[in-house]
Amino acid sequence: MSQRAVTTPKIELSSIYKAFNLGGRREAVLAGVDIIANAGEFVSIIGPSGCGKSTLLNIIAGLDDADAGIVQMDGDPSSMRLGSIGYMQQKDLLMPWRSVLDNTVLGLELHGLSKKQARLRALDLVETFGLKGFEKQYPLALSGGMRQRAAFLRTMLLDQDVILLDEPFGALDALTRVQMQEWLLELWESMKKTIILITHDVDEAILLSDRVYVLTARPGRVKMVLNIELPRPRDYKSVTTREFTELKSILLTTLHEENSMPAWGKLEETNK
Repeated sequence: MSQRAVTTPKIELSSIYKAFNLGGRREAVLAGVDIIANAGEFVSIIGPSGCGKSTLLNIIAGLDDADAGIVQMDGDPSSMRLGSIGYMQQKDLLMPWRSVLDNTVLGLELHGLSKKQARLRALDLVETFGLKGFEKQYPLALSGGMRQRAAFLRTMLLDQDVILLDEPFGALDALTRVQMQEWLLELWESMKKTIILITHDVDEAILLSDRVYVLTARPGRVKMVLNIELPRPRDYKSVTTREFTELKSILLTTLHEENSMPAWGKLEETNK
């Protein structure tokens, strides 16, 4: 009888705890979070506001340390994650005095590549990222979606295996958000990076992901893990299918239960 090969997760979080000093007292933000993202997977994290989602990404990226628990990259808890993981936050953070092209190469320049070499590398991808013809424009002349594309290109040019996305489409209008979601799906399917996304949009989480983690209210912990087994490739027509609707119902019910749980119930659940 043959044995199945054991795959080491690209990112694995085990029993992550984090607390901050707030108003003179120590308040827990994360209370034992376990998350796995395998190589090439798209994983989303959703949960109520203030449940520690962004704190979790900061810990994964190496920008912050957990008070307890282990973060492993390729099975190594001692790996240097800071600078090895791409991280795109909700704001595009483009510099208004630099052109689109020069904004996209900023990370490469900081890593020691000459501006000429960096620009050549970026120019190879501007069409893929929908920025052809906008290279010399400045951020103020771009739409929100175009600015996000430029920020994505800046992140992806560093060619890191793991990409963290903190609500990258949260500030966009509904139509632009849908267009960007489909664009991101195509981009991920061509580049096969490991992506961990924070979102408040249930449709977005289902459409993009292989797996969705639902966190509780603060202090955050994993309330549910939902595997998304919809066939790929996907596009926005997928949201009208019965299978999609069933998954959406499960997530919305779980989130509603958490949001409507009284404070004493949340405390009791946390202490279990």
